[in-house]
Amino acid sequence: MPEHTLLYVTALFTSALAIWLLYPVSVRVGLVDIPRGRKQHQGAVPLIGGIATYCGLATALLLFADSNVQPFYYLSCSGIIMLLGVFDDYLDLSVKLRLAVQTLVGLAMTWSLDLHLSSLGNLFGLGVIELGVLGLPVTLLAVIAAINAFNMTDGIDGLAGMLSLVSFSTIAIFMALWGQQEYAALALLLALALLPYLACNLNLIPGRRIFMGDAGSMLIGLSVIWLLIIGTQSESASFRPVTALWIIAIPLMDMIAIMLRRIRKGQSPFQADREHLHHISLRLGLSSRESLTLITALSCIFASIGIIGEYLLLPDWLMLLLFLILFAGYLYLLQHIWRIISHLRHKRLRRSIPRVVK
Repeated sequence: MPEHTLLYVTALFTSALAIWLLYPVSVRVGLVDIPRGRKQHQGAVPLIGGIATYCGLATALLLFADSNVQPFYYLSCSGIIMLLGVFDDYLDLSVKLRLAVQTLVGLAMTWSLDLHLSSLGNLFGLGVIELGVLGLPVTLLAVIAAINAFNMTDGIDGLAGMLSLVSFSTIAIFMALWGQQEYAALALLLALALLPYLACNLNLIPGRRIFMGDAGSMLIGLSVIWLLIIGTQSESASFRPVTALWIIAIPLMDMIAIMLRRIRKGQSPFQADREHLHHISLRLGLSSRESLTLITALSCIFASIGIIGEYLLLPDWLMLLLFLILFAGYLYLLQHIWRIISHLRHKRLRRSIPRVVK
């Protein structure tokens, strides 16, 4: 059996086994999500999806990974982030503590592997933008943004997992086609390690419903930005930095939009609410599964635009302009969605009222 096949099978099997073993333990120790406040699910649901995903990932990498992937550095950093998420799920840590640990992990990632953003590409058509001394702070900002962007998408069943599958699959396509096959294997490995969680979370396996928890969403965010930096900044880069925006378009746009709205209201940008895209789709009358399908489809469309733009080598400035137009439309829609809906309902109501013939 080929080595990569063993890698994938091990990740899939170990992740599923971890769910089976951790399910009763999580209930016993209280690592469960209890419905209250914004949370409207039924019953206490184990928060073990992220832990199980990491178990599958770590087992496969430690047993079969190629040394070029540098698994120990990645597993150390991602393990710390996963544990941070576990403690946050269990103890509800403060925002300052979470940001501090995420910053330290970003620093460790940068110094241990010299993994950082050094160039943003030719974004404005005036030449390549080299970051120089700004590389480190911009990298830390990107790490924190990615971790929290995916964390904020974890609001309905399967959403964070499906969005991450889109990102990992797109990254794997680029890396497999343009000379970073070992890292493409890591991206596919992450996607496969998530599948047992998704099967349980979406009730495809009765009696074993679980949530990803902050451990899983933070793990995904770190893994995505890790691969994006490798894919855009290494000597054998597979795609341009501007393309990375399209790969994580939905989590990125939703995070920025919701933070801007909270700041405008005088609130903390990290204050939880029910104003995310998935919450709005539910309030518009879509079911949880319909919302999942719609948002995942949009993510696939945006990732496809990134793939097409990279394949055709469309100018960086054009890809950035298209993204900014998309983001502006996204902001406008979120800010005026209820006015638009109210107007449409009013027009529909007026049409339904029979006219009186004089």
